[in-house]
Amino acid sequence: MESLRLEVMEYEKAESEKLYEEKLYRSLAVTAEAGVYIIKDGIFRFVNQFTASRLGCNPSELIGKRAVDFVHPDDREAVAKKASDMLRGKRTLPYEFRTIGKDGAVHWILESVSPIEFGAGRAVLGQSMDITKQVDSRTQLARLEALEASILESIPHAVIGLKNRQIIFANDGVEKVFGWKRAEVIGKSTRIFYRSKKEWAEGADNLYRSLETQKTFSAEVIRKKKDGTRIICRLTASRIGDALVERQVVITYEDITDQKAAEEVYMTMAESSQVGVYVVHDGTFHYINPIGAAYAGYRVDELIGMSSMLLVHPDDRELVARRAKVMLRGKAKTPHVFRILTKDGQDRWIMETVTPIRFRGKKAILGNSMDITEQKEAQSKLAELEALEASILESIPHAVIGLRDRKVFFANDGVEKVFGWRPKELIGQSTRALYRCEDDFEVITKLLYSTLERRRTFTAEYPCRRKDGAEIQCMISAARIGEQLKQQSIVITFENITYRKQFEKEIELSRGRLRDLSMHLQTVREKERTRIARELHDELGQLLTALNTGIILLKKKIPPEQTHLFERTKSMKDLIDMTMQTVKRIYMDLRPGMLDHLGLPVAMDWQCQEFQKRTGIQCTVDVEPEDMEPNKDASITVFRILQETLTNVAKHSKATRVNVSLREVEDDLELVVTDNGRGIREEELQKPKSFGLLGIRERVDFRGGEVKIAGKKGKGTTVTVRMPNWKGGEA
Repeated sequence: MESLRLEVMEYEKAESEKLYEEKLYRSLAVTAEAGVYIIKDGIFRFVNQFTASRLGCNPSELIGKRAVDFVHPDDREAVAKKASDMLRGKRTLPYEFRTIGKDGAVHWILESVSPIEFGAGRAVLGQSMDITKQVDSRTQLARLEALEASILESIPHAVIGLKNRQIIFANDGVEKVFGWKRAEVIGKSTRIFYRSKKEWAEGADNLYRSLETQKTFSAEVIRKKKDGTRIICRLTASRIGDALVERQVVITYEDITDQKAAEEVYMTMAESSQVGVYVVHDGTFHYINPIGAAYAGYRVDELIGMSSMLLVHPDDRELVARRAKVMLRGKAKTPHVFRILTKDGQDRWIMETVTPIRFRGKKAILGNSMDITEQKEAQSKLAELEALEASILESIPHAVIGLRDRKVFFANDGVEKVFGWRPKELIGQSTRALYRCEDDFEVITKLLYSTLERRRTFTAEYPCRRKDGAEIQCMISAARIGEQLKQQSIVITFENITYRKQFEKEIELSRGRLRDLSMHLQTVREKERTRIARELHDELGQLLTALNTGIILLKKKIPPEQTHLFERTKSMKDLIDMTMQTVKRIYMDLRPGMLDHLGLPVAMDWQCQEFQKRTGIQCTVDVEPEDMEPNKDASITVFRILQETLTNVAKHSKATRVNVSLREVEDDLELVVTDNGRGIREEELQKPKSFGLLGIRERVDFRGGEVKIAGKKGKGTTVTVRMPNWKGGEA
């Protein structure tokens, strides 16, 4: 352009202005990819073809027109000042502004101006470039970055990004899953999530080895929280980009500890119980028995929607089908791009990945897609961001939708899995169809937006509804897009927790039934013990007494010289005495009569004395007040708990002393048994076959009380039982 300026000055010296303008035009017209124009007194004196085409005119149409008329009204004042500064030498950098063409088209222009001599006077030489695409790319990049941050924050699980095995980003879910704040993990390795260095080395090597050959990796793994607690996680990982460069991956950790425990209990019950059992796979029953169908209210045959291929543009269907098959066979990893037809007949560009998975042992297809119509125009500058965004979406197993002005403007394939709606059916609609009724919709919408006005995220459990009308329970997680709630733009994640809630309900119901059955069996056993003890005492005891009396009388009638018969009779009497003592011990163990006739305090004192005689362990009893009179049910419950506790002390504690106290505390009856033994360990408390401890807990739970068992190594064990409703009459 400097050579052009020199040439202009040289032409100015010529006598013929016409000859000068023709020669100048030929020189400037060569620059076809940039705008060149001369303005004198605010009027176009020369315009090249590039400039004219951007303004929707021919060069000849612009000659004589005011240049300012083609500047966007909102930018005219700023353009005038910046051009003036540049012409005076106060500005050297080009400036941006918008132009409006004859056809109304708006373009972004990057312009610089220089003063020149033209036609025996001063003029302005303008040079410009069309930067519309670059400006659009910057705008789109900012939007996508805000969307990416919102998606990360709306995911209820831990999401981390790794580069060379170091954590480079993390969402708030890291604190929920592992107890670490996001700032605490940035820059660290994932070693902090593993229980040992060896486990970390093996797990990390397996992860990266898998991602060398496949784009995604999923597994159920054992990890630890910040406080050392062991948890079970569902790990979903995806590499960033087409190759594992610098070991860049995105990993999602979902804490499934409670879910795994519930599933194990539920499946155990299902194998032996006459209750409903069913498995749902992608909206269809994977397994169901008749009772389960009746309990849940589901039908086996679900409504089938239209084929997904009907959404694909007719010209792209064959290509999409071929690429999807290749990807499902593992022969391709990169997403494929195609056009779809929207409901109103418009074309949109879609990027999609499909992955074969196993869901509860069944084969299925996982598909993920995103709208890249606008991104496609800036693909060269957004490639890395798109790869990251696609990886995050691939790792989300739940329904994700975006709202703007309370209308859905994007939805992932998880929407169909959770609600039965295809994503294209929800675009442009409100979320009213996802809730049971209008009142539910209004309540959650008001709560959602009012919360996001104050905070960035929102989480709640709320009932929802599928397309087929079935009610489901969802964990709703939401985050606003951007720093403020502009245009009410938010991202919402819906996690279907109906299956988990049903597990919890079935488990609680089963526990209640087992508790009732256990207490019924204990009641029956107590009655049977009482009956057997009564028969031993009343019948066998009377017979033995009569037999003893007869032996005594017989012994008196034996002549003194019959020493042999005398000794035999004495031995028989001793044997009868031993039998009577044995019978007494048996019926006292079955049901101490003093418990019914003399009360709980006396029965406890007798039991402790018998324990001390039998084991040699010193046992003391303290009852306050001594004349307390618990009802019959409370008495037998406390007595049996004491028996079981003393039995455990004798078997396991290695104690030399036991202290027993029975008191009234805040209207509750409190039994405390303390020994000085080795102290019970935590793993012993959690053993599933500790039937003695289970029996104690069941007895106390049935009566609405509470039990605490605590041990300290080398210091002994303390069992504390508190029960309400223990006074007077039957419980």
